[in-house]
Amino acid sequence: MTAPASAPARVRVIRLLRVRDGMEAEFVRSYQDVRAGAERFPGHLGEQLCRSLDDPAQWLLTSEWADLDAIGRWRTADAHRNLVEPMNACLHDDRWTGVFQVKEMAAR
Repeated sequence: MTAPASAPARVRVIRLLRVRDGMEAEFVRSYQDVRAGAERFPGHLGEQLCRSLDDPAQWLLTSEWADLDAIGRWRTADAHRNLVEPMNACLHDDRWTGVFQVKEMAAR
């Protein structure tokens, strides 16, 4: 008997962004377009957008994906490239992105 294949590991993408002064409304509008596209993409599990209380120019964007392949397909899709252009135009260049594996913890 062979062991069952393990489920692919979920991943979370974390983006730390700085929005240009006066472009906050345009950033949020363009992010909503990106989110709507991602929500229709296979493997997308959720999104969250947060704004810093300490530094209102700083924003945190998180998305969760079924696995690393799903986020890879989204990042290379034509739809993604077209949707993120207007959002990225609202941002300073000092942005950071990290991809993390979601660790499932056993119940205690």
